[in-house]
Amino acid sequence: MQNIIIMSVLLAVSMLQAKPAAADNTSVFAQRLTGEQARHACKSGDVMCAKKALRIVKKRYPNLRHSTTYLKRGAGGQREYVVKMMSHDGRMVEVRVDARTGRVLGSRGY
Repeated sequence: MQNIIIMSVLLAVSMLQAKPAAADNTSVFAQRLTGEQARHACKSGDVMCAKKALRIVKKRYPNLRHSTTYLKRGAGGQREYVVKMMSHDGRMVEVRVDARTGRVLGSRGY
C-alpha cells in the first residue's frame, strides 16, 4: 500500500513538472531539455545516453531505486543528467551527473 501511495505522489509531481514553464528563464523547468532535445543531443554524440548515466548512479548508490531521469542545462551552460532515486525508507535522493563525462557532480538527500 505504501508503494502505491509513493508512486502516486511521484506521478503527480512528474505531471506538474511536465507543464510548460513560464517565460521566466530562471525557472528550474526552463533549464530542462525536452525529450526531443535530449534524444537529439544523445544521437549527435554531444551527451551520453540516459541509461548510461543511470548505470553510473546505480553503481555508486546500489541500494536506491530509480524514480526518474532528465537532462538539463547546468549552471555553466553544460548539460547534466538529474537522476532521482528513492531510498528504502522513502527518502528522495537527487544525483547530478555530467552528461558528457559521466562524472558525478553532486547529490542531495543522501
